[in-house]
Amino acid sequence: MHTRRQTSIDLPTLDPGVLLLDIEGELGLEPLHALVVDELLGTDGNAVWIDALGHARTTTFRELAPHRGYLDRVRLARGHTPWQHAALLDRLPTLVDESTSLIVAPAVDGLYRTDDIPEWQAKELLVRRLATLAGVSRTRDIPVLLTRTHTDGISEVIGNAAHRELECTNTRFGPRFMGDGHETLVYPQENGWVQTTLAFWREVLEHRAQRVDEPVAPATPASAVDGSGGL
Repeated sequence: MHTRRQTSIDLPTLDPGVLLLDIEGELGLEPLHALVVDELLGTDGNAVWIDALGHARTTTFRELAPHRGYLDRVRLARGHTPWQHAALLDRLPTLVDESTSLIVAPAVDGLYRTDDIPEWQAKELLVRRLATLAGVSRTRDIPVLLTRTHTDGISEVIGNAAHRELECTNTRFGPRFMGDGHETLVYPQENGWVQTTLAFWREVLEHRAQRVDEPVAPATPASAVDGSGGL
């Protein structure tokens, strides 16, 4: 199969369905946050983010968002145990409404890797919650963005549940997103050696905001709740 290459300042579009994003370790969490902010640009929709292992970073959102108004549109809930995380995902159909345009569940396997529960039970818990995510995506016709912490027996079920997979790697020309025979090289420069810092991702998002006539101004943190409270 031939791979289509696209050089662009824009980030990949998130289509409806379950998307599994694998990020090269040295890139950190910035590509995930950037994709979420980018998805909100130019729309009135909100994102529901079910967090695990502290992947939702207030400082990263604050640095990346072209305008503070976007952070008000990220509804964030955190689970700190597998049971809290599972309970939040069980509530997902009631947390999503007509204004929701994206669901994010990073490190979706992370809290199920504990000695408190056997692996077979962890898989069972995870499979059921992945089915919930897929069901909400199908019913609402919106994208669900997942990441995983490891590639092994437990996380194998995540790959099975995903409709598409996207890999983000670092190159001297900039971040490269590859998946489904499509390759996007973000913000290429002729001489290469792009440093993928927070400033880099913010510049990409500011460019996108200007293209869709959205304001660009300093941002402020999003609010968060833990697994014991409501959004």
